[in-house]
Amino acid sequence: MRPVVSVLLGRVSVLLLVVASSSSGDQLIITAHVGQNVTLPCQAPSTLPIRAAEWSRPDLDPEYVFFYRDGQPDNTNQHLSFENRVELVDSQMKGGNLSVTLKKAISSDTGTYECRVIQQTPARMTRAVIRSEPISIVKLAVKESRDTAEPRGDGQRKAGQVGLLMFVTFACGVFNLG
Repeated sequence: MRPVVSVLLGRVSVLLLVVASSSSGDQLIITAHVGQNVTLPCQAPSTLPIRAAEWSRPDLDPEYVFFYRDGQPDNTNQHLSFENRVELVDSQMKGGNLSVTLKKAISSDTGTYECRVIQQTPARMTRAVIRSEPISIVKLAVKESRDTAEPRGDGQRKAGQVGLLMFVTFACGVFNLG
């Protein structure tokens, strides 16, 4: 009976690890075709007023794709390839919606996008980069369209659910203890 208890405790530990890792924010994978408009989703963690929001791509310099502060978008240091192509889905960010639409996707838009937000009242912000952990990470893959037909939508999303896969594996293992 002792080995069964040991195996169960080990599997419970794995389950706790899976739950902890999936609660820190899942990475979303979006696939789009050249020319499509793509929505990059992001949701503020609370209903506090949004003081600043940033969408960035760490592999670029300057790295930010979209920046919002003082109640309006600020494109002062925006990467040139995103100029006039990125806007908030909801300009009032109701309910903490920080999602942006990337218009007319091009191949070079492929990459990892990170969303950050400041909701508490900060001292006057002087730099155009928010130094905090991302609240949303989106991997975008823009592919050449094989046909010249009209795009079918805003890209297909696949959630990066590694935690779910591990949970299913764990559940299958529990039932096979017998």
